[in-house]
Amino acid sequence: MLDDLVQTIEMLQKRIKEHGSHIGAYESRTRVTLIDPMLSALGWDVDDPGVVEIEPRVAEEGWADYALLGGNGRPVVFVEAKRLGEDLSKHTNQTIKYAIGENMGRTSKIQYAALTNGNEWRVFDLYRQDLIWEASITAGEPAKTALQFLALWRRSLQDGGFDQAAQPLVEVAVDAATEPVSQAEAEPAPSPNTAQNASQPSATTVEGKWTPLTGEFAAMGNPPPKAIKFQDGTERPTRYWFEIIRQTALHLVEVKLLTRENCQIRSSTAGGSTRYLLSLDGKHSNGKAFAFPVPLGDTGIIVEANFSAVDCVRQAKRLLEHFGLDPARVTLKLS
Repeated sequence: MLDDLVQTIEMLQKRIKEHGSHIGAYESRTRVTLIDPMLSALGWDVDDPGVVEIEPRVAEEGWADYALLGGNGRPVVFVEAKRLGEDLSKHTNQTIKYAIGENMGRTSKIQYAALTNGNEWRVFDLYRQDLIWEASITAGEPAKTALQFLALWRRSLQDGGFDQAAQPLVEVAVDAATEPVSQAEAEPAPSPNTAQNASQPSATTVEGKWTPLTGEFAAMGNPPPKAIKFQDGTERPTRYWFEIIRQTALHLVEVKLLTRENCQIRSSTAGGSTRYLLSLDGKHSNGKAFAFPVPLGDTGIIVEANFSAVDCVRQAKRLLEHFGLDPARVTLKLS
């Protein structure tokens, strides 16, 4: 897969260099000659409607150009295309508006939207309405560029989470390369305006101390922890407070404790509580929709993320205890 991606990037670099003015005259030319081949090289077969939806209707706002579909057939990323050479900064609001418009009518929310002119690619986090990743086809050597674009690989986005697979994919790419690549070479340096958002927490690269989930720390007013580590050593990034809940739930799915059949869990042990922490339809027991529904990958489970920082920690502990796990053996990496 990596060799094919490198070859595609080499081809696209040549096309842009030799035929850029012709390609950039129309958006349709950009899509056919640059965007479609790149998506296909990343595992998104644009000819398969079960993998990529072309020009899906987006609520009342119009049409997006592509919807990349997860394993359950639901969109995980919307992609908005512009012609080669177009200034992407002029279209950021439109791209975010399309994706948010689609989200308004969905129980399972889409967290990410991408914008590209065939050369430059940008990914936005819709929950924060913030740029979290960007890359350019022509910015560097094809092999290094390929490693950077693996963040958009289909297998890394199947669960709907853009950040989770980025670091492991770099390691996979190094193993698959035909020539040895140093760790320093394998990890592309984020641009200054995205370095903080796009970096991947790990025990070796993120400074800070690990604190038990049951420990005392002032969550309110503090930045979110960098990562959460479970008792089996699994480490997951937590760039927002609500990710403590989401990543805990994802871990419980991975260890086969949390399933669709037992996911309807109340956010409180109080007998009269009508509020669910997890459900399949994104609704509480009283029929009210979740205030901040977040999809749990492609499991079909929806997480209610409308909690304060302190309550996000409390709900993560509740989830662990619900399945008989000790929260004291789970730690957070604080800034």
